[in-house]
Amino acid sequence: MFTSSTWYRLLGVRPDETRTVWLFFLHNFLLGIGTILVYVAANVILLENNPERNLPLAYGTAALAMMAAGRVYTHFEHHLVLQKLAGRVLIAVVALAGVLGALVFLGHSVAAAVAIMAGYRVIYLLTNLEFWGVSAVVFDVRQSKRLFGLISAGDMPAKALGAGLAIIIHAHTDLLYLLLTAFAAYGAALLVVQATLRSHDVEARPVGRRQRVAGTSVWQRWFGNNQLVLSICLSLTAIAAVTTGVEYSFFVNVKHKFHDQTLVMQYVGGVLALTYLLAMLFKVGLAQVTLDRLGIRRMLLTLPATVLAGLLAFGGLSWLGAGESTLLIYFCGLYLGLEVLRRAVFDPVFLVLFQPLAPPERLQAHTLAKGYYEPLGMGLAGLLLFLTASHEAIAEWLPFVWMALFMAGALYFLARTYGHYLAELQHALSQRFSLTEELRTELPDGPATAAATVLAPADLAEAQELTALLLDKKRRPAATARLLALGPVAVPALAAALRPGTSEALARRAASVAGQLRLPESRRALVALAQQPHPTRREMALRALRGFAPVAADAPIFQGLVEDELRLAQRLITGLAHLGSTGELARALDYELDRIEQRIFGLLQQLYPPQLIVDAQRGVAHAARERQANALEILDNLIPRPWYQGLQALLDVSPAAERAQVFDQLLGPLTTTMAMPAYIIQQGEATFSDWTVAVALRQHVPTLGQLPDWLPYFNSPDALLQESALTAINHLATSQHTIYDEALRLLPVLPHLLMSHHAAAAHLPAQSRVGLLRHTALFAETPENVLSSIVPIMQEVTFPAGHQIFAKGDLGASLYIVYEGEVGIFNGPQLLTTFRQGDFFGELALLDAEPRSATAVAQSAVRAFRLDQDDFYDVMEERSEVLRNILRVLCQRLRKQNEA
Repeated sequence: MFTSSTWYRLLGVRPDETRTVWLFFLHNFLLGIGTILVYVAANVILLENNPERNLPLAYGTAALAMMAAGRVYTHFEHHLVLQKLAGRVLIAVVALAGVLGALVFLGHSVAAAVAIMAGYRVIYLLTNLEFWGVSAVVFDVRQSKRLFGLISAGDMPAKALGAGLAIIIHAHTDLLYLLLTAFAAYGAALLVVQATLRSHDVEARPVGRRQRVAGTSVWQRWFGNNQLVLSICLSLTAIAAVTTGVEYSFFVNVKHKFHDQTLVMQYVGGVLALTYLLAMLFKVGLAQVTLDRLGIRRMLLTLPATVLAGLLAFGGLSWLGAGESTLLIYFCGLYLGLEVLRRAVFDPVFLVLFQPLAPPERLQAHTLAKGYYEPLGMGLAGLLLFLTASHEAIAEWLPFVWMALFMAGALYFLARTYGHYLAELQHALSQRFSLTEELRTELPDGPATAAATVLAPADLAEAQELTALLLDKKRRPAATARLLALGPVAVPALAAALRPGTSEALARRAASVAGQLRLPESRRALVALAQQPHPTRREMALRALRGFAPVAADAPIFQGLVEDELRLAQRLITGLAHLGSTGELARALDYELDRIEQRIFGLLQQLYPPQLIVDAQRGVAHAARERQANALEILDNLIPRPWYQGLQALLDVSPAAERAQVFDQLLGPLTTTMAMPAYIIQQGEATFSDWTVAVALRQHVPTLGQLPDWLPYFNSPDALLQESALTAINHLATSQHTIYDEALRLLPVLPHLLMSHHAAAAHLPAQSRVGLLRHTALFAETPENVLSSIVPIMQEVTFPAGHQIFAKGDLGASLYIVYEGEVGIFNGPQLLTTFRQGDFFGELALLDAEPRSATAVAQSAVRAFRLDQDDFYDVMEERSEVLRNILRVLCQRLRKQNEA
């Protein structure tokens, strides 16, 4: 059964967008009613007398009137806020509709008809600028791609209704009623706009962005040094000229075929009604699907390519000697096809092109394109048609020649427009103050330029010794400097440290040095490291590879890794759909998905221009909605469509079940239905962080067949994993006797491990240490998956009452977290503050080893955990979230101190 929410989902409307979409749809519907009724009134009069001469005259007059109206609108756009401008435009449209009503009532001449047509075009322009101006500010670039086709479909049923009225009403006495109805429709649209302005923040705020490089040509300076606006305007001029020519040819040929005015209006009205109905159906039902499949570039080129083919077909029909009826069908099909493509395919996508611009630039560029260059195209067409109308020998074929040339020009400029659109997206995401690409290329590459040398045995031995010294904190800087000086000689020793089986700490240090070398050999070693299944090793490889440009030969490797990450994401999101969005395991999986996201962006940097990917990654993480939308849009137009859809589902905040459906459509349903905890335990640390595995161990009840997957954890060197496995199996001893007995059979040493586990209960378990960190303000926003990496460096210490932990002036290199007791902080005899369970002190020592600024004394028996600076630096280097959180807390404390 289809519910309203189902329909909205099919149309791409999210729950929080429903009211907004309805307001804009109704707004456009009312504008469409008013506009089409004025259009019908003008055409009824114009088609009565010599349309071959009168229509071009009306086009030219309307073009001049539109350009003048566009200039007036531009003036007020710079001097009025958008809320006031939108309301005043609709008031002006209501007044203009009243003037047109008076013209229809008082005059029936060709001059009156031309004035009415010009008035219609001005109304169309003003309502278009007003409607798009409001929607362009309310919606971001991603919403516009989903919703512009839908909200702009509101005028389609209205125009179909107006075309139907044209079939019935074609007498002058009835036209006044049409204009009165239009008057009422514009008044209702004004009320809808007021409701929209009350419920939305409609303001074109400037945003800080890098300055564009000043253009040197007159064209560039005229268009604000913006190649995108230039190409958009030129392409729209050409399309407007062709649209006007096709409309003229259709009306004139209909008039030639049907001499009776009633038949003319019935035929034209029928074609218009069919056109608008088809456009509405396509906009509402197929536009989003087609855009998802074809993308912006193909959607843009569909109109000029199809119409150009249709114009060229006229030559074939003329050569074959087609009759009047055949030509009428051709003109009808050409007009219908052009209108459907323009309104249902081209216009919604065309409007999206302006969205990467800053809001004020966006409105200014659209007004320039629609208020000046589109009328210019119509005026050029009107002039050409007027000049050739009196020459019957060329009037039949010459318009198709210049229309074909115009459309070929539109095809060329639209192809360029897409490239400028991507460049504008990148500009919108780039840092406001950053180096230019030219300066970046001038930066030195460091050791990458080291010349190849002959590898002597002594050098190889030295490199191996230096690589081993990377684990020595004191000798590490000197060892790193010497390895960089050795250059290519150091690569074999570093590559050996990156192979499977080496320690994580050594691999991390070796990867960092290999990345600084910037040599093809070191890159190959890092690529091999990236292919290892352990996520931590892949992450350290991708970090080190950031200094290298993408290599085409390695593309298949990284493409395969992206596919692997997407499949893992599918597995985790499907698991989340079954687990629900809350709970300890759900939080752990959210963290794992964040890591997948980071790895995918790292892999994309090895496949596409790195700066583009970095800017997109920053934009996705940005708090501003518009920057997020621009980032997603640039990815949509850069990476393969299935990858983008998977990444979007990974980043989306919609329910996990909906995201899982997206992955199932992209990659196919999962072949196995293993429960998420069992899958995590089976994959282990080769895929997941230790905290995620520990949570799965505590929550999962194994079957007899799954026990072998548990056995490695009972002897794990990771204290957290061993504790979790022993705690879980201990619980099974009372509830699952069969499984417990089988575990004893498979692992005879298990009773001894359990006894040792109980004996160690005097010390705080690793899981409890994570909880302690989580409830400390310094780490409150840090995921447990990251906090578990701090547990191994937490040293448990105790102090009796009255013991001085450190004195003012001592060199500090440790942070303390209180677990039990109270610690007083003194400045001489003065008690400054007291810290209790969950509080921390001495945090500045983690960032610098300066003298202590106060004295810390245990006021009662104290049990605490100490974090030393050297160990903590290693954690911060590996887990940037820890450093970010410390800086955030320190900034908060500094603000409070400044306020005090």
